[in-house]
Amino acid sequence: MPRIDPSLVRLVDAFKIRQTLDPDFSALHCHSTAIHKYYTPKYYIPQGEWWLDVRLKDEMDFFLKSEAIVHPKTIKTSADFHEYLKAKLCKKGPIPNFRVKTHWRLGSRIVLVDGKVVRQYLDPEFTQGGHEKVYRYVPKGEIWIECALHPKEIPFAIHHETIERKMMFKGKSYDIAHEYATAAEKEMRRAYGGFYPLDDHYPWSKLTDDQIREKYYVRRSPKK
Repeated sequence: MPRIDPSLVRLVDAFKIRQTLDPDFSALHCHSTAIHKYYTPKYYIPQGEWWLDVRLKDEMDFFLKSEAIVHPKTIKTSADFHEYLKAKLCKKGPIPNFRVKTHWRLGSRIVLVDGKVVRQYLDPEFTQGGHEKVYRYVPKGEIWIECALHPKEIPFAIHHETIERKMMFKGKSYDIAHEYATAAEKEMRRAYGGFYPLDDHYPWSKLTDDQIREKYYVRRSPKK
């Protein structure tokens, strides 16, 4: 894929997207309806646009560079491509401190981390949160949470990762554990004001798609 034109990037309120439409929106996405894509297809993003979480706007060049890396035909699995990305993008040398704050919850050490450092030195694809059953670099017994998340969103991320980790320790695959954790996360979000298109009394039911998208846009990329 050629380098992405930064003028195509729209900065969006990812917290509002996850709270009212798609909990699997992470950092940077484009239009997609492909069935085989792992995450929920981003049918709601207009063709020709890239949506970037405004809270991660300082990392736009990094995310665009990552998206532009071509998947070599010799690499057959997503795990191998992940390692390829790490080799291409991660910096060498001592890793700066990225642990911001730590506390305990239900037997797990919850660590707020500087996701920018994690992405630059350990894993270009780390966003929102994770644990040792998914990311081998996370120490046993810890759950990492991206400190760049909106403060109101951190409890939802902790809830998701705690459930997902627990189910994987019981033998569930990541895909299944993630689905259960996402369902539980959405319920928690609803309890704190969230809503989704198929809910009864969906408050935006009379709005057009374009009017709903306008609620997510923050502003154009500063590079346009």
